[in-house]
Amino acid sequence: MFQEWRFRKRTRQAFARSHDDVLLNVPKNNVRDGARHDRMEPVLLDGAPTPDVFDDEPFEPEIPEDTRLNIPPPVERPVPQPAPMPAAPTPAPAQAHTLPRDEEEPAPLESADHQALVIALLDPSLDFIAEVVFHEPHELAAMPRFNVGKRTHILGRTEKGLWKPAEALPGTRYKQINIGMQMVDRSGSVSEQELAVFCQQVSHFAEEHDAAVSFPQRQQKLVAARELDRFCADVDVLIGINVVPRIPVEGTRLRSFAEAAGLQLEPDGAFHYLADSGNTLYSLMAADQMPFTFHTLLDKSFPALTLLFDVPRVAGGVEVFDRAVQFAKQLAMEFDAQLVDDNRRVLTDVGLARIRDQLVHIYGSMDDRGIAPGSVAALRLFA
Repeated sequence: MFQEWRFRKRTRQAFARSHDDVLLNVPKNNVRDGARHDRMEPVLLDGAPTPDVFDDEPFEPEIPEDTRLNIPPPVERPVPQPAPMPAAPTPAPAQAHTLPRDEEEPAPLESADHQALVIALLDPSLDFIAEVVFHEPHELAAMPRFNVGKRTHILGRTEKGLWKPAEALPGTRYKQINIGMQMVDRSGSVSEQELAVFCQQVSHFAEEHDAAVSFPQRQQKLVAARELDRFCADVDVLIGINVVPRIPVEGTRLRSFAEAAGLQLEPDGAFHYLADSGNTLYSLMAADQMPFTFHTLLDKSFPALTLLFDVPRVAGGVEVFDRAVQFAKQLAMEFDAQLVDDNRRVLTDVGLARIRDQLVHIYGSMDDRGIAPGSVAALRLFA
């Protein structure tokens, strides 16, 4: 939460403007409805006829139906802890003595704030959480594995009553472990059958370890998951802007320009502009889906490029979108190119401005729902 707050503050300062940018306009399209995964492409809505772009060099990108960013689910990382407040001065004790380790002041990892953040790794609004309580403190010889199609995460409560991500470590014994299965992601909501299989596997684990297990009410959770998935489908939008130059762009020149603009080449074969947290704000790829590599960038040219903006995963919202479109325009200027949609229609400022208005509405809906764009919850739901 602190990282998100800091990023939002920096973004507002960095991208503050005295005037409005006029940017993208695209019809809303889902990338997570569980049945199809189309990219939402900018399309002119003003009805004005537009000529073909660069008729002497026709552009027909063969973009697969599923072109959303291939970003793995967020990796759980230790949350930065606030520095401990200095203790108020106290009179020196008459006789110094050393407390046993168990009686020393709690370390920062044992603070109330840290415990609250650890427990929040499992969210009842996103996860189906099973509680497994051992009759005696129990050491895990190996971490349990659950053969389900959704992400699972396990928290353990130690003998001292502290919560932490569960690990199979010698000497670490747990009084309880909570096992959560994420109910919604971009593949859709959890099915009744998937939930039943998960419960069976958890029950089998509890029996093997002589533990008691309790589950939430299944039907209630299934209904909530379906409703959440419907909401996610309404706001799960991926914007793609095609950049079509008059002549193909040399890879070496493209790499130099992208890196100078702050993007870096990632293993997925695209240039990414990253936030301080390491999450992608926008990315640049070849329109024909050919991965960028150091080798291909040395000896190949690219007839068209595509800038991608994964709407719900981006913290900073419209301000970052403004920055992404500004970069697209810089690309067009640098490489004598035009910004077009997949139907080869030029993207005008009027059309671009409408999509910006749509983004304001989408981000407002997410905030009203309590799922901030780019937040931990958003990164989990839209993965």
